[in-house]
Amino acid sequence: MKILSRALVLIGLIVLLVGMWFLINNHIAINQLHAIAYSNRSTDGPNPNQGVLLQTGLAAAGGFLMGLGLSMPKR
Repeated sequence: MKILSRALVLIGLIVLLVGMWFLINNHIAINQLHAIAYSNRSTDGPNPNQGVLLQTGLAAAGGFLMGLGLSMPKR
């Protein structure tokens, strides 16, 4: 069980890193689209980056905590 627990933690870490990579790419794309959309307007609209970052952070924290809970011994 110790090997399985470590394997799950390693897989979870890899998934978390891949998720962070996607977050960074999406953040850059959203910034570019936001800049293009509001380049000819005098006022800026709402920027969706904060919501995306918050949702991603909450999902990552939840997945990490759930993974820790599943890998803990049941004693």
